[in-house]
Amino acid sequence: MAGVDEEFIRKLIRDIHEAINIILEDTSKSFEKLSRAERSEIRYYIVVLAEALTVLVYHIARRAYSLEPQTPIQTFRLLADRGLITGEELNDFIKLVRLRNLIVHRYWIIDDRRVYESVKENFEKILNFIKRVKNVFKI
Repeated sequence: MAGVDEEFIRKLIRDIHEAINIILEDTSKSFEKLSRAERSEIRYYIVVLAEALTVLVYHIARRAYSLEPQTPIQTFRLLADRGLITGEELNDFIKLVRLRNLIVHRYWIIDDRRVYESVKENFEKILNFIKRVKNVFKI
């Protein structure tokens, strides 16, 4: 498991933390008090979060486990099969990637209130996964 690029993983983890912090800051306001810019910012940082998480798991799958997954969801599942991702995390990560895909590819059907409600909850599963990655790869 020594094949990972520790500095690259640290950068992705910083990006994940930054995205989570900005989303939580924006969602600390009531939905009605959010400006259009803040609603767009939430969307943007959901995409950033999903992208950073996806790049992180691809990197781990390829460099640590010599896997060649084709999709983010397949990558999450392969790492779950190896015990790096829990079942609950797997479900949350798949939902996050699907939300990202909706925002990017079908943005006109997005209900900002539903996005707000879905991300207003904490990001405990992502943060637990990050801790596990740091522990397993000694980062």
